[in-house]
Amino acid sequence: MFSATILLREKMNNLYTLFQAFLPWLLFIALVLLCINMIRWAKKRKMGAIAFGLLVQILIPDPKAQITIEAVVERKQEVKKQQQENGEPPADEIDKKGEGQ
Repeated sequence: MFSATILLREKMNNLYTLFQAFLPWLLFIALVLLCINMIRWAKKRKMGAIAFGLLVQILIPDPKAQITIEAVVERKQEVKKQQQENGEPPADEIDKKGEGQ
């Protein structure tokens, strides 16, 4: 009985080692299948794909967000300067005048 327990432990240890060896590949294949499924859902415009995309955007920070924000602010300032030089009212004032009519 004692030798059967040792053999069983050795087999379980071998299976565990084999599982550890294949675990990264199994996770990689699962990730690929998830991506393929998300692409199919996105093409069909399913809510699951949209919700997943929004969740990923929230959880994973955009490394270029600050650069993008600075570029947009800089561009707005350039447009505002050009409008002031040309004597045109800023776009905000044009929108407010258009709403009243």
